[in-house]
Amino acid sequence: MNYKERTPVENNTSLDEIDLSKIFISIGRGFVKFLKSIFRLFFLYLDTFISKTKVIFALILVGTILGVAYFYAFKPYYESRMTLNSAYYRGEFLDNSIQNLNRLCSENNFRVLASLLKIEPKKAKSLRKIQVEQIISPNMQMLIDLYKNTKGNQRRLDSLILNHSDSTFQIMVQVYDTTTLVGLDTVLVNYIKNNKFVNKRIAIERKNLLSRKAKLIRESKNLDTLKSYMAKSYLPDGPSKTGTNVTLNDKESNPIDIYREDFRLYDQQLKIDRLLFINSEIEIIDRFITFGRPASGTIYKNAAKGAIGGLLIGLLYVFYIILRNGLHRFRTMVEED
Repeated sequence: MNYKERTPVENNTSLDEIDLSKIFISIGRGFVKFLKSIFRLFFLYLDTFISKTKVIFALILVGTILGVAYFYAFKPYYESRMTLNSAYYRGEFLDNSIQNLNRLCSENNFRVLASLLKIEPKKAKSLRKIQVEQIISPNMQMLIDLYKNTKGNQRRLDSLILNHSDSTFQIMVQVYDTTTLVGLDTVLVNYIKNNKFVNKRIAIERKNLLSRKAKLIRESKNLDTLKSYMAKSYLPDGPSKTGTNVTLNDKESNPIDIYREDFRLYDQQLKIDRLLFINSEIEIIDRFITFGRPASGTIYKNAAKGAIGGLLIGLLYVFYIILRNGLHRFRTMVEED
């Protein structure tokens, strides 16, 4: 009798194929069971939700009433922002000054707040919150995100933030009365400018800028004299021309370079004049704007928030009912066994 004997290798291959097929079948059955459990839980949740519709609608109604009550129980407040810039005020100084004001607002210490800002106590009582944040330029933000997403660059990121020299800030205020915003930007700027440390820095910087400007003016006058001699040196000699003995034809006295240097000195003087004009004061970029809608929300917004809150509580209540019934059935099964 002729037959082909199976080698051990062929037998092992056949067993491996059988085992893999069983594994895939088991995975498929498990996946189907998981989907059935999801659908069963969904329909169970939907059925419980429908059976508790009255309770859920009652919770939504209660949430809506509470939202409306919150609107009338608490004063609506309005929010506005001011953007300013200064070369001398850094984040830590400005943040500390504004934090002191915000703490006085939270403590309802309006007498001291009015004294510091030099405003009427009635106006100080309208202030709810004062905060400041530094505005980071897009290029700087891109560098920060780059270092943040790269491992091992925490030290570089800390150094970058520490040496960050952007001096543009945004002050946010919340007030109960929008008339308080009138002139409040000037009040806050005057309060910030009363910092003795910063005032000293401004005085020193102004003195340095004025000294540098005087030096540039002297150098510019020397260049004017040099240009005058240069012009005379290029005049033709003649009986009516006395001429000069100045020779400026070497490479070091190139006329184009001299005139270029004169323009460079003039450009530096313009930059110094700009710094003296702007940096001696805080530059207000955008003032406070009065908005009609309160930041705390209108009556409809608060009612909607309350209704959503009531709906979420209702959904949690349905989940609690399902969980309670499931635990009760599980306890019954354990006791029967």
